[in-house]
Amino acid sequence: MPPQVLYRPAEPRDERRLGEIAHATAYFGDPATRHFPDEALFADLWVRPYLRGGGGASFVVELDGEVQGYLLGAPDPAAYRRAVAWTVQGRVLPRLLTGQYRRPWPGLLYLLRAALFNGPHADPALFPAHLHLNLLPAARGQGLSGPLLDLHLARLAELGVRGVQLSTTLENTAALRTYRRRGFVVVGARRTPLWTPWLGRPAVHVVLTRPVS
Repeated sequence: MPPQVLYRPAEPRDERRLGEIAHATAYFGDPATRHFPDEALFADLWVRPYLRGGGGASFVVELDGEVQGYLLGAPDPAAYRRAVAWTVQGRVLPRLLTGQYRRPWPGLLYLLRAALFNGPHADPALFPAHLHLNLLPAARGQGLSGPLLDLHLARLAELGVRGVQLSTTLENTAALRTYRRRGFVVVGARRTPLWTPWLGRPAVHVVLTRPVS
């Protein structure tokens, strides 16, 4: 029998599972272990802010009752920045200072490189919202990404958001096809050495945008 598919809004109770998925898919669809080995720190930085005040347009997809993917979206950049600041001050720094993360330093080095070699961004006045979409390997190729994007875009329209942007690399060919089918267009590209220590070469970062309302 085909799996039962359920889409629903992401909730704080999903944080642990979404952290697992985020870490398992962050290296061009593969685990982030090579550049960010501490899964807990990764989840705190990349998932928690969306579920603790910085989201409002995030959804998950379940297959047979288990979450297999998500779209984490932030319609309000100011609210998202506040949520990141609260997460860093109230959770990340205390856990870092008390040794609760097992292998934080490679991840912190990656964050430094990301700050130095950041990719392009679209005009936040025109495209204030942003999103991240990830599926576990077993859930790919089943047409699950498109409905996640549709739910996100519909929610942004309800909120009166003008547009949305996302960043990825040319390595993510399947994701780029999905975004383009939903009306996203590449508006900027930049080759950066961010990924050179792990890929062995630079990667081209791209920013895609789509008007919403």
